[in-house]
Amino acid sequence: MASTLSQMIKRRPLPAFFGLAYLLSWCAVPWAGPQLLPWGPALAAVIILAMTEGRAGLKDLASQMGRWRVGFTWYAVAISLPIIYGLSATGLNLLFGATMGELDPWNNLLLLIPLFLLLGGQWEEPGWTGYALPRLQVGRSAIAASLILSILRLGWHLPLFFYGAITWGDTVFIIAMQFVVTWLYNSTRGSAFIIIVLHLMQNVSGGFFNPAFSGDDAVGYAWLRAALYAVVAIGLVVWTGAALVTKTRGTTPPPDPSVRRGVSAAPPGIRRNRRIQ
Repeated sequence: MASTLSQMIKRRPLPAFFGLAYLLSWCAVPWAGPQLLPWGPALAAVIILAMTEGRAGLKDLASQMGRWRVGFTWYAVAISLPIIYGLSATGLNLLFGATMGELDPWNNLLLLIPLFLLLGGQWEEPGWTGYALPRLQVGRSAIAASLILSILRLGWHLPLFFYGAITWGDTVFIIAMQFVVTWLYNSTRGSAFIIIVLHLMQNVSGGFFNPAFSGDDAVGYAWLRAALYAVVAIGLVVWTGAALVTKTRGTTPPPDPSVRRGVSAAPPGIRRNRRIQ
């Protein structure tokens, strides 16, 4: 039985990764309620890589997570974008008649940063971005890969939707956010590190702005934030095309998927001679 399971995983590592990521992340839900373990996707990636690619695959994932030399511009984008969205969605919500409560002071938020660092959603990214995204881009455009991954990430959040921990406006947010993630990842030669920074800042921004609204006003804020991300995601697709990459000095974009009979060579994070199922 164990041998058969191992063979199945080796034949279809990517579906196995998603199944294991769901299982590891959802295991606490029956007892803890709306709590997903953010380390689930990362642990799933490590387990699948150890079984299928060994030390080379684990080294490749670690390399992406340690790829921090990406240029000041990309750090400015990753840090400022969630803050800009939070401010803009808050302003629009007030303009449309929402009532804002008191914002938590920054010193309270700073006290939560250690908790964000340990248990924040940014620890999903070694799995979703470091493992799944480059493999989904093999033989597909970045747009198609982003859409597939966004739907699977959306499914991963289902317990939070059903428990009411997040609003249905976050469906649009999660899908649009994935396009931003793919663009940033591809534009930084496959840096999972910068995506971790982006996700961490999204957590910090949400921890500051989200509690300012309640009830219908909170729902309105969520939809406005999602709409802003959707506008940017559409703009990126129009601006960068199917590769979802901004060509800057030192950037190597993923190959055109139309090359080699519709099968592209490996994008950042995947060695060219590796066959991915």
